[in-house]
Amino acid sequence: MDNCDLEKFSVTGGNLQPAFTPEVTDYKMIVESNVNNVILDLITSDCGASYNILFGDGSSTIKLNDGCNRVEIEVISEDGTIKKYCVEITKLSAKIAELSNLVLEGDFPLHPAFCTKIYEYNSFVTFHCNAVTLLPTVPDKNINVTVNGTDGSQPVPLNFGDTVVEITVCSADGSNSQVYTVLVTRELIPMAVTFTDGKQQLDYECPVSLSAFYRPVSINHSDPKHIFSRPYIEMLTRRSKVDPLSNCPLGDAWKVVEVDLDREMSAALIKCFFTYRGCDSVMKLSELGSHSLVCPQKPTGDLDAKVRNWEKRRQMTAGEDNVDKLCDLAQDHLKHYRQCLPKPGMYYFANQVFYISTGDMLQYEDGQSPLHSLEQAAVHYASAIRLSSRDARLHFLLGRVLEEQHYATEMYGLQRKINRERDELSNAKSTARQDDILAVCKLHGFLGTPTTENQLQALDKEYQQLKEQGQSSKADYVQTLYIWLSKKTGKDSSAAVQDEESCVHQALMKYLDAWSLSPDSWEYNLHVGRLLLLLEGRSREALQHLLSGLALRPLHLSLRFFTGLALLQQDQNTSEDTEKAALFLQQGLEYFISQRCNRSWVEQDPSDPLSSLNTQFLRGLLTLGQLQQKNTLAGQAMSAEQIYHTVAVLTAQSVSQCVCRGEVSRQLEWVLLDAHFALLQRLIQQSECQAKSLVAKRCQALVALIHLTSIAPCQELLDMQEKVCQLAVVTTPRDSHALCLLGLAQLAQYDNNPNSDRSKVSIGDACLSFQASIDLENRSQSGGPPEQLSKQTWWQARLEAENKIAAMQSISQPAGMKGPSDISAAKRGAKQGRGQPGQGRVTVAVSKASAPPAPIKGGKAARSTAKTPAVRGRAGAAAKPDRSAKPSSSTKPQLPVSKFKQDCCPSTVEIAEEPAGPDRVSVSSPVNRRSHISRLGLARVLSRSADTQDQAKLLYQEAISMAPGVHDAYIELVQLLEPSDAQAAVEVYCSFPLKPVAEQSFNDAFITGEIVRMLMMLELYDHPQLGPSLVAYGKVMGLSCIEKYIDILDGKSMTKLLKSVYARIHDRQEDDQDLQDFFKFKCWI
Repeated sequence: MDNCDLEKFSVTGGNLQPAFTPEVTDYKMIVESNVNNVILDLITSDCGASYNILFGDGSSTIKLNDGCNRVEIEVISEDGTIKKYCVEITKLSAKIAELSNLVLEGDFPLHPAFCTKIYEYNSFVTFHCNAVTLLPTVPDKNINVTVNGTDGSQPVPLNFGDTVVEITVCSADGSNSQVYTVLVTRELIPMAVTFTDGKQQLDYECPVSLSAFYRPVSINHSDPKHIFSRPYIEMLTRRSKVDPLSNCPLGDAWKVVEVDLDREMSAALIKCFFTYRGCDSVMKLSELGSHSLVCPQKPTGDLDAKVRNWEKRRQMTAGEDNVDKLCDLAQDHLKHYRQCLPKPGMYYFANQVFYISTGDMLQYEDGQSPLHSLEQAAVHYASAIRLSSRDARLHFLLGRVLEEQHYATEMYGLQRKINRERDELSNAKSTARQDDILAVCKLHGFLGTPTTENQLQALDKEYQQLKEQGQSSKADYVQTLYIWLSKKTGKDSSAAVQDEESCVHQALMKYLDAWSLSPDSWEYNLHVGRLLLLLEGRSREALQHLLSGLALRPLHLSLRFFTGLALLQQDQNTSEDTEKAALFLQQGLEYFISQRCNRSWVEQDPSDPLSSLNTQFLRGLLTLGQLQQKNTLAGQAMSAEQIYHTVAVLTAQSVSQCVCRGEVSRQLEWVLLDAHFALLQRLIQQSECQAKSLVAKRCQALVALIHLTSIAPCQELLDMQEKVCQLAVVTTPRDSHALCLLGLAQLAQYDNNPNSDRSKVSIGDACLSFQASIDLENRSQSGGPPEQLSKQTWWQARLEAENKIAAMQSISQPAGMKGPSDISAAKRGAKQGRGQPGQGRVTVAVSKASAPPAPIKGGKAARSTAKTPAVRGRAGAAAKPDRSAKPSSSTKPQLPVSKFKQDCCPSTVEIAEEPAGPDRVSVSSPVNRRSHISRLGLARVLSRSADTQDQAKLLYQEAISMAPGVHDAYIELVQLLEPSDAQAAVEVYCSFPLKPVAEQSFNDAFITGEIVRMLMMLELYDHPQLGPSLVAYGKVMGLSCIEKYIDILDGKSMTKLLKSVYARIHDRQEDDQDLQDFFKFKCWI
């Protein structure tokens, strides 16, 4: 009687949501745009009940309108009870153009997650994925969808790096359309790429990795176009906002994504990476990843029986180590640590757990840092050791955690906020130590900011003097400074292993504890041996550990690799030992590649012995390259060039993954520079003419890396920079930019030690290089070397060396026979190896740097490196003269200064024709652009001598007129003007084109701060630039930086100026009530 339920409720043209049940009364339904009518099929549960359709004319046929149609069904029982059912039928508009879902086949996630109203996505796929299939879902089957203009079900071929996929959605009536974009990025495969076309090899080479471009981007407005792999240019521009190849400042929209180049390059043919093992396959670059998985010549990581014989004689019957149950809690902390590690390119803010402090150190609130998890893991293992001190495994696991802590701070930049004042590398303590080092340097005659080797030399002298005087406590502190500086500047972790306070040293101690408890463990012997290799004089002990481990696990590739390194470090090696060592190193490299080219590969820990983030492993590969230069391994072995290329690719990728510029980052940068330099040396041994352009390109790339490196200044890097610049000039002697870079390198050599005989030669050569660079502007790069080159000492030495080689070759030829070409003779007569003159037509004679200072107490002195002294800490800029030192008059280069027109970029440009005349050609050829950098460099040279400072001032002014936004030109000109004409110096600063205050950088703040300082010193309180400069300086650097000037102005009753400054700094009007109260408090009103 009172049953008013429906037994059946369905609608044609779709399905109810949720599915019908009598108890549920509200439903929804969506129908396509071409559905105009639907029919309701209704049956009541009680045959005596009735229903009414409350929509339209009340019939069961519902005429739909676009959008939501709310249909109510009123069911009336026999006793009059009423129950209403409702269905909202949404008819899609024929004008809708949207997706309801989008996924990539293969479970590759979209970032961000799909939303109908979000139209741009990213997705990252594996390196071996050649194509992806996008699966778009539409709410209306009448909506038309195409993927890159074709059927959406077709796979989309992927480029080597980025692939832009466009999903075009067209409405059912064709009136509207919407494009969804997915940027699909393939993972980088760590292999050096060899194109079948030599020209493509040159055109597609990244200046950083020296392999094929990966996700190429170019510098906007660069001419010729400067192209880089995206991860590497982003890493370089985090350090300095300049074009690495031209030193021109970068604009706001400097990055141009080269999608067409990526597509073109991906279609180019390449050779298989495993050609050296016999694979002759040729494929498209985009197919390299998938081929590397199935290549029949790919190393498996297993060893052939023929290399096992010598190990079998040393095998032991004893079992391997016993693995105890791991500490679950420690493992949980380690898992959390790895999950929370920061990733390159991510940004962090204070309200999201942590923030970035100075020096790129990531600081967290206590308990929230991944470092906290790592420390807790160490605590748990240490507690377990206390309860079970004879458990060798616990000692070993604690050592692994301690070594990981080293990478956590030095690579990822992790730092707990509560410990930042106590941390050894905190800013305050580091600054205090650096000040102490500079004070010691001043005592021993090294003024200004000496290079690393000069600082180490001064510390060594001070240490010896204090020991002789019996002041042991002070001597110990000086030794601490020596070790700290060595640790900062070393090429590997040797200094860290020596430092008893470092995590690496503590890890070695725990490995030794584990080994002492279980000497028959191959794993403990491996880790003890590889760290002992970093200590001077411990290579024999390291070899003993590694051989013990190898006897237990003769096929373990990490053991073989480090045993090979240990064999090479022994005092007396036979040719058999060297060949065996090279074989072990080759097997380690092939094992790494076989693991990397595997579907199951996972990212390795930095502390893994065979990790591309481990500089000891990478340096071992460089050693293998040096052995292969002598063809130590025959047969299926990589060439030296292929090994060096592989190291460059792996290291460039690793450097870009470093979140902070710590010890690990600097060590990796050293490996990258050494790999670049080794490849350059191999290249100059080739006699082919086509290698000339590649030599010039590689030289320019290496100089750019040296300028932007975070490695501390030292002699080795200065020598490398000068040598590379000389090679570039020999290759293209009329390239104005190459001559300019050579001048900067020579000037850096002078500034390193102005009082040495070598420096006097360097300053004269630098002047000649800059003069030649300026004289060749607007002239063709083809032709003979400029006159200024023939006057330079190194050029004369090079010609003399080549003539001697040619004479020796001609004497050795039988009478009547045609002698070899100059190139062949030079190639056969030149020595190989680092520090020796180059080969062929690019032979360069360069004097070797002096040896580094002797170590203290048996410690190992850091391998010194050098770069151009920086201006206010900026890498690659030449050092300004010390204000406290008088200009030297020992070198007096003279230059007739002329007027020049305005230009900026030091690159070259192609022109169709030039007027005939001296040094000019009538055919198309590269022509040198005019550059402010050459004038700036020559001005710096002339500023070093009191007799030529007037000419230097004119050149600084000319450089400013050509490039008004270069801070260094203003700063250095002011340093020359201020002692004699302070007001003129102020006007120079005031002419700097400052951006609006909200856009000003710290470099801009330096300018405004100097304006304020000088105007206050001159007591020019009414100067029109004082107020704006105070405002700009205060807003960028903070009010605390101008407090002393505020106090002075207050004492001078400059209340009007002060009120204006305070109002503008706080972006308020002077009549603001809060400011008025503050002004009354200050008695300014």
